Amino acid sequence: MTVNEGAIRETLFHPPTPIPGGFCVRRLDDDRCVDVLRMLYNWRLVTTYRPTGVAHDGREGVLGAWCYFGHGVDEAGQRRTMRIAYLRAVAAALTWDGSGDPPGFDKNAITGATGSH
Repeated sequence: MTVNEGAIRETLFHPPTPIPGGFCVRRLDDDRCVDVLRMLYNWRLVTTYRPTGVAHDGREGVLGAWCYFGHGVDEAGQRRTMRIAYLRAVAAALTWDGSGDPPGFDKNAITGATGSH
């Protein structure tokens, strides 16, 4: 995984934008927004199509969705928490270039495929 230093720098100076249910962490160059949304037992990284200048209104089409579990134990036997799930999802949103799957996800919410860690 390569670190997207520009995205990290941008987020440090412009924190995630609150939207209903979570945050728009960053925009990609192709009019997609990388959102992190709170679910009941996890945080979900979601990509939506949202042209620059268009406000989030909850009607955007979801293009991809990946879960970061906030319950149970991880592969090392460590207890998962919602706080850690949130940090993992935001870190993935910051470093991911928008192609393929984001790093470190637990489950693809659309296909059901599990992530490789």
